[in-house]
Amino acid sequence: MKKGIGRLTACLLCVCLLLSGVFALGEETAAPALTVEADDAAAQDAQNGEVLEDPDALAGETDAAAQEDEDAAQEDEDAARYVATATAQLKVRREPDKDSFGNGSIAKGEMVYILELGNEWSKIDTGRNIGYVQTRYLSDIREYSASQGASAATTDADGAAVVVDTSSNTPETFQEKFKAYAYKTVVARREMDERSASAFRITKYSEVTVGANQGDWSYIRYKNSYGYVPTSALFKWDRIDPYAGDIPGCIKHIGLAFVNHTTDIKSYDDNGKEVLKTVNPGSALAVDSLDDLGRYPLPYWRTTGYVNESDVGYLLPVVPWEDAHSGDLISCMSTFYAVGIHTLNYQGRNYNIYLGSSFISGTVMQPGDTVNIYDVMGPYRKSTGYHRAPIMSPGALWGYGGGTCQVNTTLYNALIQVPIYINWRKVHAEVGIYYCPVGFDAAVGGGDITMIFTNTLPYAIRINYFMSDGCLTVGIFKV
Repeated sequence: MKKGIGRLTACLLCVCLLLSGVFALGEETAAPALTVEADDAAAQDAQNGEVLEDPDALAGETDAAAQEDEDAAQEDEDAARYVATATAQLKVRREPDKDSFGNGSIAKGEMVYILELGNEWSKIDTGRNIGYVQTRYLSDIREYSASQGASAATTDADGAAVVVDTSSNTPETFQEKFKAYAYKTVVARREMDERSASAFRITKYSEVTVGANQGDWSYIRYKNSYGYVPTSALFKWDRIDPYAGDIPGCIKHIGLAFVNHTTDIKSYDDNGKEVLKTVNPGSALAVDSLDDLGRYPLPYWRTTGYVNESDVGYLLPVVPWEDAHSGDLISCMSTFYAVGIHTLNYQGRNYNIYLGSSFISGTVMQPGDTVNIYDVMGPYRKSTGYHRAPIMSPGALWGYGGGTCQVNTTLYNALIQVPIYINWRKVHAEVGIYYCPVGFDAAVGGGDITMIFTNTLPYAIRINYFMSDGCLTVGIFKV
């Protein structure tokens, strides 16, 4: 009996050993796949480790891996189906309704990514946010190419396809032309195609160096890694090389329109008519090319306004800087501010705009001269003549010199239309300020809150302001 029990026990042990061998064999055959996958992930982490680690990331960002999953899911949901070109500066709406709140703007001639194409309204992605624009203001609508990307092939003036040559975009030949910042967390691609392999991830508000702008893509360097990002995903541009070319989103005006009587600036973007502002006779407005309806478009805050050709008594044209003669206007810019608000603080702001611009107006810069705007317009104190006015500060609602930021911002937007080097500037906040597009403002204040620029043109320039109630205009002239 005992022998029988012993033999049965031995048999059971053999069966267990055999089964354990089978399970072990199963684990060994599955293990290599798991090991390879883990090694690939480790290699990828090692490759991207430098760019994934960002100690300066904004407070409130979630775990990087979770954020990447969320971004990837959102990209799939909001993938571009078509691309088009904006025929005018467009106001983006939060909903497909002309009475809906604004949600950013698109410059004339800018590439538009269309998520949903509609007869009246189209859902689009500006790179900063998602909203709706009227389809009738979009031209050259075409399907997004999964193989080439939206702008690997662009069109010339006649509408013919032009293939973009990217062969010179290599780390070895990279030239520093611009610096910019990511407007949102964005994935850099290996090719100019949103569906191409990801190269690395750029965290929100991080600085990048741009080597080339090609169509609606930019070839960039970020923490020693190189790749392509949509140009619309970048903001706060400035040139590193003053002759690198136009800053994306910068509007170059065609001249100063001097109105011959009291004139309404109107908005027609939503198939209606709205008076944005009324300006005085003689006001100088920086305008864009006359449209087919006989109107001069102009940027008004973050939308587009129009003045009729019949309202303009004289147009002083902008001459390309390389063709200019002595006395020619080479750049101009207008911004607008509120009048008719009779509180002492707002009266003070309007006074400060006049005072600050008077300090700068008439300034002549020889080639190579550098100006720190604080040395010209500051210090911003009661003792220097400034009044108290509303300011943008986390610690105060008002201060002496409020309004001088608009004087400086208007000048900045004129300077960047020509090859003048901006050594230093500060923005008010990442959300910007209402009287100019996001990323195109230049604050003034104490410490390093100033603008410094150098005349890198081959000739002397003169800066002049043109003032009227509610309209601030600056012109840059060749001396």
